[in-house]
Parts: sequence; structure tokens; C-alpha cells
Amino acid sequence: MALAAALFGGTALEAQDWATRALCDVAEPRLDEAAFAPASLKELQAEAGAMAHATGRFWRVVAPSGAVSHLWGTMHSADPRILALPDLVEQRIAEARLVALEIDPVLPSRAAFDAQFDSADWYRDTPLTEAPDGLDPQVLGWIRLRTEGLGWGRGAPERLTPGALAELLLSDPCNDFSAGVLPTQDGRIQMLGQIGGADILPLEPADRIHRHLDQPGNAGFAVDFLNVYGAYLDPGLTTAQRASQMALYLSGRLGLLMAWDRAVVGAVLADGGGAVDRVNRHLLTARNRAFIATARAELAAGGVFVAVGGFHLPGETGLVALLRHQGFTVTRIPLPGEARP
Repeated sequence: MALAAALFGGTALEAQDWATRALCDVAEPRLDEAAFAPASLKELQAEAGAMAHATGRFWRVVAPSGAVSHLWGTMHSADPRILALPDLVEQRIAEARLVALEIDPVLPSRAAFDAQFDSADWYRDTPLTEAPDGLDPQVLGWIRLRTEGLGWGRGAPERLTPGALAELLLSDPCNDFSAGVLPTQDGRIQMLGQIGGADILPLEPADRIHRHLDQPGNAGFAVDFLNVYGAYLDPGLTTAQRASQMALYLSGRLGLLMAWDRAVVGAVLADGGGAVDRVNRHLLTARNRAFIATARAELAAGGVFVAVGGFHLPGETGLVALLRHQGFTVTRIPLPGEARP
């Protein structure tokens, strides 16, 4: 659990007037070709078309022994349309003996609860006298608005470690309105699994990204990470763009979402595409391999429902391809409303 969430629990976004309920509450998930500008939807579709396993959120995973598990690509959103899982997906969660998630945010002990308020992991030993090197000036301004809106003040980039600052940027501002009330889709899946009696398997420690960014030698990656996630705070975001993002996810076009994501950052940063690629080599490729290493023995036994962010599924280094390389048979389960490959 992020310390800011525990302390501030979704404060009024006085410095983020652009992130309104009107913007966030999409009336209807609908693809709007104009929403992709300045990118071309046709070019993005071509990029996605060259991507392996670009379509499909739900997959059946069969071990060499014949044991069956399932893989689901999530969207880290608390929007009711995203929380409303397909009936078949809920059924497989209810049947699972084990639900595997990127992290398990449920704290294991009172000591762990107390530790989240320890400022040692959040504040720099010595505050910077100027903004961190390498951050795009426009993006830095958006980050300051976000940290002020969360109660940390505009000076947070100088006071917080890169890992702590990243924690604040990982949550969509539109989730702030329901923080502490509605879970994200990942949280709802965990809740359904635990209600059904499944054990929870965290695929990595909850603080892995935080600690990785703060390790000596990872300063370059930390700058890329903050630039990419700060670029998502663009106040020019429109309701049409949010509606299109949701429509693409609900239709299972994850590869197209990934191509668009790269284009969005590329429109903000001079090296946007390169920054996204460098970040994804860790956030997706390296973590995908680690996820499989953690889950492989349980997948071999079967009865596992794996739920990870949808961007972890497509591509030659995505989970679908990596599981196949490990000897599993992975087959897409088409869902109502999803596009064909």
C-alpha cells in the first residue's frame, strides 16, 4: 500500500482541475478515431497487427500434465465497466485454488503495517536544491500538480526518492474519486478469489518497483520511468480518449492499446518511444520472466487464475509466448464483445 494512500486516501484534487468527474465518468466506451491524433489509427493498427498475441484478454493454460489454469489481462481501473467481469471469468476465479496477482497488497503483519509509515523509504537523505536531472520540464510540471493534489506538495520531486515518487504516479487520477470505496479490477479479482476460498500468490514483492528505482545504478531507469508515467498526466486528456481506451480494452485489443500508449508518450517526450521501450524492458519483459519463475510450479499443478496487467500478455516476450516456450499450451478464450485477431 502506498504511504500517500494510507495517509490521504484520495484528497480533493485542487491542483488537478483537469481530472474532473466529467472527464473520468465515461458515458459509453466508444472508439473515436479522432482521439488518436496526432497518431494515425491506421498506423497503430498496423503496428499492433505485427505483434504476437495482440488480441485477447482471457487464455486457457494447460500444463504438459494436462492440468488447467487460466490467464487474464487486467486494466488497473476502478470504473464500474471494468469491474464488471465477464461471467465466465468470474466462474473461473470462483473455481480457482490459487489466484496469482502482480502483488498482494494485504499486509501480512502489524509490523508491516507500521513499516509503511516509516519515512526512511520515502524521503531522500538530503533534499535536492533543484529538480532531479533528466526530467522533461513539462512533465515535471504535471508531476508537481499530481503530488500537490495528493497532499505531498509541489516540492515532492526534490524531497522524495524516485521510487517513492513513482508510487504516487502509478495510480490513475480518475481512481482518486473512489479510493477506499471501489477497488481496481485487480483488487476485485483478489476479493472474489479470497471469498471463494482461493489462496493468493503474489508474483513479486509489493515494493519491488519502488526499491528497484532507488537502487544505486538505476538512476537512468528512474528518470525514464518518471518521464513516462508523468507523461500520462497530460492535462490535455479528453473524454473521447478515455472512452477509446476503455473500448479497446473491453474489445480485447491489448496490442493496439500498447501501440497507442507508445505514441502518446512519444507525442510528449523527445525520446518518448525510446523511453517507453527502455521502461518496458523492465516493467514487462523482465517482470514477465520473473512472474513465470514464481508461478511455474503452481501452473504445472493447475487450478491457478493468473491476473496481471493486460500489457503483460502480448508480444514475443509477453506471458502468452513465454508460457508456450515453457511447454504450456496456451489458447485464447474469446469473450462476448471482443474483436477477432
